[in-house]
Amino acid sequence: MIIDLFNKTLETPQSLPEPLLKANKLWVENMEKMLVFQMNSFKTYMDIGINQMRAAAEINDVKSLQDFYKRQTNIAQTIQQKLLHDAKLMSDLATRFKNEMDNLTRLTLEEVLPLPKAA
Repeated sequence: MIIDLFNKTLETPQSLPEPLLKANKLWVENMEKMLVFQMNSFKTYMDIGINQMRAAAEINDVKSLQDFYKRQTNIAQTIQQKLLHDAKLMSDLATRFKNEMDNLTRLTLEEVLPLPKAA
């Protein structure tokens, strides 16, 4: 039954409503931006982790252990700053997407339900 409904829908050529097409495009663009951002961030964090493992593998005496330990504070601060920066950028992306969707919704409603103009 559902397959028949789907087939009947495909038999009658129709275009999707313009607001739906715009919303889909906005969603895809936003997801692409977020995924690219997350992949780049992930690579940065992986590079930090790999560099830390390499540095740990170079420890061969007490002096090199002390040097490694001293650098950990700087590494932790760097990661903390990056996490805060990344969270702000991700929040900005989400806010921008929300504003674009709100604007699209407002414009669509104005087209569908035009408000009477003040005299």
